[in-house]
Amino acid sequence: MLIGGTTVASAASAGRDVGWVCMYRDDNYAGGSVSLTNTTTSIAVLSNYGFNDEVNSWFSNYKYDSAWFYDANYGGSRKCMNSYSSNHSLSLADYDEASSAKKYTSATAC
Repeated sequence: MLIGGTTVASAASAGRDVGWVCMYRDDNYAGGSVSLTNTTTSIAVLSNYGFNDEVNSWFSNYKYDSAWFYDANYGGSRKCMNSYSSNHSLSLADYDEASSAKKYTSATAC
């Protein structure tokens, strides 16, 4: 499903497209997702997509680094999502904290 330029998809299909970074509501890439795609490279306010403070796992199929942030507009603590990597379960301290996210144009941005 596409919402405002941001894809919200099932865990079965999201995150596997080349160049995409998907953040999932639940552990193990489940519970729905919001994605940074080839055309949507940043989301300044995840709450605009019903996804504020919801992220618990992520999958990156992107050649460069990405990051999610504790606060909207890329503020607060930054948590890196390195190229071609994933995290099936965020630490308890990071659970449900993401409020914005963006893709970088460098594999060494983080």
